[in-house]
Amino acid sequence: MASETRKLLALGAVGLLLALLSVELVVRLIEPREVLREFFERPDPVLHHKFIPNAKGRQKTLEFDAPYVINSHGLRNDELPLTKPAGVKRLLMLGDSFTEGLGVRGDETFTSRLRDKVAQAGFGDRWQIINGGVASYSPLLEYVYLKNHGLAFQPDLVILNLDLSDFYDDIQYAKLAVTDAQGDPVAVRPEPPAAPGSWIAAGAVAVKDLLKYNTRTYNFLRRRVIGFIEASRPPDRSGDIRVDKYGMFRGTPESIDVGAWQGTYAHLLKIRDTLQARGIDFWVTVYPYGHQVSPREWDAGRRFWGFEANRVYSGRPQELIQGFCEEHGMTVVNMMAEFQAAARTTYPLYFDGDGHFSPAGHEVAADSLFKAVLPYMKHAESASNATASAP
Repeated sequence: MASETRKLLALGAVGLLLALLSVELVVRLIEPREVLREFFERPDPVLHHKFIPNAKGRQKTLEFDAPYVINSHGLRNDELPLTKPAGVKRLLMLGDSFTEGLGVRGDETFTSRLRDKVAQAGFGDRWQIINGGVASYSPLLEYVYLKNHGLAFQPDLVILNLDLSDFYDDIQYAKLAVTDAQGDPVAVRPEPPAAPGSWIAAGAVAVKDLLKYNTRTYNFLRRRVIGFIEASRPPDRSGDIRVDKYGMFRGTPESIDVGAWQGTYAHLLKIRDTLQARGIDFWVTVYPYGHQVSPREWDAGRRFWGFEANRVYSGRPQELIQGFCEEHGMTVVNMMAEFQAAARTTYPLYFDGDGHFSPAGHEVAADSLFKAVLPYMKHAESASNATASAP
């Protein structure tokens, strides 16, 4: 009897293994291998995380499948020399996943679309526009990036696309920041490895990593069940931006507490002063989220984050940021009006669950930026021509 039981168990194990191998073979026919950010992004001791120079990969979800090509400088940008060519001016974009262009192709990002518009206006051979956006970057990381890498591009104008989640992100990165004797941030370390747990937990993690990096079935299934996992443990919705990523939207506009915003504001001022000392202009942009422009945008995402359906939320947070920037001498572009106007005729401007700009949303952002940047470029060229012709 025991012998028969062992045979049945062995046959069952072999059958299960063959079934799993068959599933893996089928998935390999339809699933690209490079569908994890680990193929083009890695932890970094100075910048917490950054793109891998010359890497290629994909970021794939149930909503999008975006190819990534990273240049030799570690940017999602066309290749370009570090040294600025003679007679050329440069605009360096800083920002997080919206600027990076999460969910869209590299040529669909608003940086690329702005580059196209500038070229069509006749400035393409005299202005280079560089996409320095990386997912989850915020002004603290952007300040460290600028000092270590960004200034080497010799930009004439730096535009920081400030995301409302940056306030929360800055608070988290500040816990990992390394400062010099004057208290100035010089690095943001990656998160330390998790403390070792029981041998059972360690074994489970090892098996997960083995499957994650050696099978495609694991990630194929993971994308399809991650929504259920996240729904079972909803994010903090307290309204306190120290723990609630989108806390500034909770309550009424008058109830917004900007006290926890001061860290991000301080980093903006550091960036302004760093650039000002080198004669480099600095702008800040703010853009809306889907639930601020239309009652039907970001429908699945707003439910997960605890926002009401069929409601258009206030643009007061962007107005507060705009007021701070203007008070401290920083040019600011508020894209709210352009997005609200576009939402009347175009849908979707955002991915329904993920919440990042769709290709159409990137087009609106590019139009808004172009409207502000073109007069600046014309004025800069006129000033340069006047200087060159002066006796």
